[in-house]
Amino acid sequence: MAADQGKYIIGIDTGGTFTDAVVVDLKSGDTTVAKAPTTPRDFSIGVMDAVAEAAKTMNVSSRVLLEHCSMMKLGTTVGTNAIIVGKGARVGFITTKGFEDTTLIGRAIQRVDGLSDEDVRRMLRIRKPEPLVPKSRLKGVYERIDFRGDVVVPLNVEDAIKQIRILVEDEEVEAIGVSFLFSWVNPVHEQQMKGLIREMYPDRDLFLTISSELVPLRREYGRANVVILNCYIGKVMGRYLGNLAEGLREAGFRGRLVVMQANGGLLSWDRVPPVRTISSGPAGGVIGSQYVASLLGHPNVVSTDMGGTSLDASLIRDGRWSYEREPIISRWRVMLPKVKVDSIGAGGGTIARVDAAQGRLIVGPESAGAAPGPVCYDTGGTEPTVCDADLILGFLNPDYFLGGRMKLNKSRAEDVMAAKIAGPLGMSVIEAAAGIFTIINSHMADLIRILTMRAGLPPGEFVLYAFGGTGSMHAPYYAGDLGIKRIYCFPTSSVFSAFGIAGADMMRTMSQSLGYRMPVEPDLLEAKIKQVEESLSDEMGAEGFARKDLSFKHTFNMRWARQVLYHSVPMSPRPYRTGQDVADLIEEWARDFERVYGKGVAYTRTGIELVSMDIDAVGRVVKPVLREYPRGDAKPSRALKGNRDVFFPERAGGFIRTAIYDYEELRPDDVVEGPAVIESATNTIVVPPETLARVDTFMNVVLEL
Repeated sequence: MAADQGKYIIGIDTGGTFTDAVVVDLKSGDTTVAKAPTTPRDFSIGVMDAVAEAAKTMNVSSRVLLEHCSMMKLGTTVGTNAIIVGKGARVGFITTKGFEDTTLIGRAIQRVDGLSDEDVRRMLRIRKPEPLVPKSRLKGVYERIDFRGDVVVPLNVEDAIKQIRILVEDEEVEAIGVSFLFSWVNPVHEQQMKGLIREMYPDRDLFLTISSELVPLRREYGRANVVILNCYIGKVMGRYLGNLAEGLREAGFRGRLVVMQANGGLLSWDRVPPVRTISSGPAGGVIGSQYVASLLGHPNVVSTDMGGTSLDASLIRDGRWSYEREPIISRWRVMLPKVKVDSIGAGGGTIARVDAAQGRLIVGPESAGAAPGPVCYDTGGTEPTVCDADLILGFLNPDYFLGGRMKLNKSRAEDVMAAKIAGPLGMSVIEAAAGIFTIINSHMADLIRILTMRAGLPPGEFVLYAFGGTGSMHAPYYAGDLGIKRIYCFPTSSVFSAFGIAGADMMRTMSQSLGYRMPVEPDLLEAKIKQVEESLSDEMGAEGFARKDLSFKHTFNMRWARQVLYHSVPMSPRPYRTGQDVADLIEEWARDFERVYGKGVAYTRTGIELVSMDIDAVGRVVKPVLREYPRGDAKPSRALKGNRDVFFPERAGGFIRTAIYDYEELRPDDVVEGPAVIESATNTIVVPPETLARVDTFMNVVLEL
């Protein structure tokens, strides 16, 4: 679709510390990578700065690059940031009379949702999060629809008008969310409320969300949270994307601006539900990992993105990533399927401190972020971070950070490390930095170990992909702790989530609660699937895709009878016309359940319930192509650029005189023996002792531990 409109596609990932850009040349397949500091005061500045850096590398002006760009694919943290700092809209919420306190009461687990393990252990200090909508702006109206979708109590229009007026005129809300009981079965009352609000305030700039349009799923608490969060960030996202679109037009961009969603697909900037953009950057890394894994023939992959703020880890198992059905956004559990990514506060900007009461070193989860940043950035940071430790240990080159565009202040990092960590603990600066390095690697290894074991496989059966601005330095150590033997570092590792976003397709996802006891009548299931697919086809038509150009992906969420948790299985689309078709669905689900939880645990006679289904409508767009390079002479000495002392914790004494290689001068078939460090303008790869770094035909650096 985009190939006839221009020469380039640009993928953007706005991270907590840096904004990454990947420019894909649609004719040659070449990729250009660039990074610029993220600008929280106005995220669009960081986007334009990253585009400018890419243009500089390509020896063209930003205007020329944008004029020849057919599509800009944007991953953004604006919505996430608005939630974290509490800068969203003033929201009013309307629900069924008698259920106004649902979001305040929550679920029992709400007290710990979104907290770190360290916080959870301090039970006496745990409090529920402050509600985004306080009690004064939670309103109920008289109406009731039962579980079959039958109207039991008609909507009381007079009462509805009264509550709307209170919210708009007395409470002065900027956004209204509506979520009635069983609206996912019959949305008639929500549609009436939508019409009333628009009719009463046609000229008022009110952001409106109704649950049956956004998330037609059972369980009112999670559904209400989705609606509230969508309202909370709706106007913030609208302003940001609108201003960015206008700024891009003024800068020469005539292509299409599309936004990454947490479900792994893209939508036009003016059609994407704001809440679906949360965690869109990490989803890009998973999409990129699946794409590369399919080319390299890796069925099982641990995808790890270690950036400036966090480590985002996910699994590709049997060539597929999985959805998370009830993710936690900040402190709120929501009914919003998204690509499953687990995160901890473990990045280059993660802050280290000493617990004075216990006299021990603690690393994370807090981060120095983009502002003020690590101490060595010399941008106002005063707390020692993982990046400062990496610099002190010799992994980072202070004169070649971002290719020399940014100098790192090693002496200042050492001074702060001495004052805040080494001194209080009675150790040397090097010992303090090595402690930070070891602890952060252990945190990441613990997370990955849990993920792989939950998937039913030991870590050693996975290949590890290391990316993000910091991942290639730390991966050999957290992978080594897990028994993982092969690590892949890519030419685009430092901007890999942006690379994944550049390769993502357009996609709409619709979830539908079902509640069918299996085996369900095949005609009933087929009718539901067709109904959802037709609705998705209409929505994707607005994105420019005809029905024949779409492909569909089905995911069925099923559970054993009388159980609470369910197991999700993706299925290739197929017709359900006979009882055997439904029996095959049950058998395939049970087989996958045993694959994860062990042979013999799928006892089908207990009964099975089809809880819900998710259907993706996918419109294919142009993707990056991994370019293969000609083989070299297997003499990596041509890339040797010098030596420096680097600390390797597995060696007595720590520091070793280490060979430093220029990544740009390496060629396929080169093999670098550890200890070594391989540097590019945007990435640093650490090759520990007794490790080989092999360059493959795609210019990936493969570490063999």
